[in-house]
Amino acid sequence: ETETRRLYHEAQSEVYVITNSFAYFADVEPAVASALDRGVGVSVLFLDPRHLPEQKAAVQEAVVDRLSTEYPAIEFRFSQELLPWRGTFVDPSMGYDSGEAIFLVEETDVPDHKRQAAITENGSFVAGMKRYFDLIWEYESFG
Repeated sequence: ETETRRLYHEAQSEVYVITNSFAYFADVEPAVASALDRGVGVSVLFLDPRHLPEQKAAVQEAVVDRLSTEYPAIEFRFSQELLPWRGTFVDPSMGYDSGEAIFLVEETDVPDHKRQAAITENGSFVAGMKRYFDLIWEYESFG
């Protein structure tokens, strides 16, 4: 979460989030609010709640309600299919010359703190994350 907050604080134009329920939203909320105040766009791709256990679906519903009422500038949609990873990435460039990302793989039986995770400033990787995000946003999500 420390690295995620840093990404929000350093974002220049765009933040993209891929998440199951965004359960950690309260922990990064001040950084999210700061980014929005600076005019940074924020888009969140949630997992369709039908793929979540009941408890996580309830958490997601509460977060979505909060985003809708308190942060209407945040765009969000729901992926119809399972998502292989979760994370946050900022300021991608199709010229592969900017951007940063933090992500972890989806391993449902492994606690978050033991999952494989990565932080990267590799512009081509971040651009690839953006292409993945855009394809799901456009063709495999609803909202």
